[in-house]
Formats: sequence, structure tokens, C-alpha cells
Amino acid sequence: MDIVALCTSTALIHQPMQTLEIIAPILLLVLLGVFLARWRFLGPEFLGELNGFIFWIALPASLFRTAAMAGDSGPETTGILSALLCSTFLIAVVGWLTSVALKLPKACHGTVSQSGFRGNLAYIGLPVLSYAFRGTPGGEAHYATAAFAMGCLISIYNVLAIVVLQASRHDVSWGSLRPGVRSVLTNPLLIACLAGLALNAADLSLPRALNDSLEALGGAAVPLSLICIGGSIAFIRIGKNIAPMVASVLLKIAVLPLLVYGLGRFLLLDPVSMRIALVFASTPTASAAFVMARQMEGDESVASGAIVLSTIFSVVSLFLALWFTQ
Repeated sequence: MDIVALCTSTALIHQPMQTLEIIAPILLLVLLGVFLARWRFLGPEFLGELNGFIFWIALPASLFRTAAMAGDSGPETTGILSALLCSTFLIAVVGWLTSVALKLPKACHGTVSQSGFRGNLAYIGLPVLSYAFRGTPGGEAHYATAAFAMGCLISIYNVLAIVVLQASRHDVSWGSLRPGVRSVLTNPLLIACLAGLALNAADLSLPRALNDSLEALGGAAVPLSLICIGGSIAFIRIGKNIAPMVASVLLKIAVLPLLVYGLGRFLLLDPVSMRIALVFASTPTASAAFVMARQMEGDESVASGAIVLSTIFSVVSLFLALWFTQ
């Protein structure tokens, strides 16, 4: 009986340590980005260019190669997207109603809603899953599933963000949605995933020189994206209007993961699918939320504060997401 108890206690200690081993490199690279930006080693202009390189070149290269080699994204993708999209739409509505209940200016309604559902999937979620699946059986296939789901989700985020921000200003029309639709059709992450899956479905293999080049290029995506997000939040300032920021953060890293977990259980997601869905749901508010709020006359201070606070506290939400899905 003592041996059983010892084994159980050892397992209980080992599980948090495994989770910490996944989270630690993520946190350290983000902190490196913060320090480099604070020391002026990385400036805002360079970070903007680096972000463009990651989004348009490095990440698509990684996703294309992964999808081409790992095969079909899998039927489980439908379950992952169902849980995440249903929860996203619910949070968008709840965020809007919360801002109304707090009696915030109408221009802030869309910002709170967007900050509550728009997760940083590419620069936080995907790197976390990359470390989580590294060296595990079927890890490449699981990563390909996550990458394809991410491409679809980011496209939906773009459209939904435009809807809620535009509704904060005046009625939604086709003209206001056109930029969102265009961003879906030109999303390099989704295009890279679909192209990789098409190549695999055609039973074609990448030439070794191209494969090695894409592997080297894609290998830079994860560490650079984490350094970039750290550098970006170093230049963001938190405003004085705390209530909407806190509401956005709670919706993003507390309520949304709980909704996804509940829907995942209802949809009978397998453990790997649940891990992917829960990690994506637990990511902090995406930096794009600030850019979109500024472009569409939302509340920039609320968006920037939500990004910083959710990034800090997402260490807890991501730790729990990984721990509960071990």
C-alpha cells in the first residue's frame, strides 16, 4: 500500500513539473523580448518588420511543411473548431453585454468584446503546442491539426472583430465587412495550411533541398514569435480605466477556457483535441486587438491594457490547460 501511495505522489509531482517544462521556455523567450525592448536593443520599427517576417514568411513556411508531411488535418479538427467557435461567439456577446452593464461608452463595447475572444494563437498558442507535442507519438500530426484549426480561427477572428468594432460605431454593412472577408481570403497562415494539405493529398513529397530550407526557416518562427510578443508588450502602456480591462481579461483567460472545456466534454473530444482547444482558449489577447481598435476608432487604452494583463496572467491559464489535459 505504501508503494502505491509513493507511486501516486511521485506522479502528482511529476505532472506539474512536465507542465512547467513546457511553459518555462515560452515564458523565458517572452521575457527576453521584454528585456531586449526595454534595453532598446529592439525598437518598435524593427519589431514591426520582424512581426511581418514571422507572419508572412516564417510561420507559413513552418505550417506548409508540417501540413505537407503530417497528412490530413484529421476529423477531430471539426470538434476542435466547434468547441472554440461556439465559445468565441458566446464570449463576443457576453463581452458586449458586460460593457453595457458597466455603462461604458459605446465605442468601448466592441473593444471589450474583441479583447475577450481574440486569442494570440499564432505567437503564443502554437508555440506552446509545439513544445507540448515535441517528441510525443504522433506529435507532427497533432501539430498539423492545431495549425489548420488556428488558420481557420484567425480568419474568423478577423471578421468577428470587424463586426463588433463596427457595431460600436454604427450599423454593420457589407462594405464594413469587406476588409474582414479580404483578410480571410489572403490569410497566409490558412493558405499555407491548405497548400500543404493539398500537396499531401496529392501524395507529393517535397524535394530535400526545399524541405530542409523550409525546416530551417520554420524553425525560426516559434522563438522569434515569442521574442516579438515580449518586445511588443514592452511598448504598450496600461490606461487608467481598469474595469473594462479586468472584464476583458477574465473573459479571455477564465470564462472562455471554461466554456471550451464544457463544450469539449459535451462533444466528446479526445484528449489531444481537448488539449489543442483548451490551450488555444487559454491564450492571452492578441496584439492585433490593439491595432484593430486603433484603426476602427475603438478604445485603444482598454485593448492595450487587456493585452498586457492577459499576457501576464495567461501563464496561469496555460499552465492549467496543459496540466488538466495531460
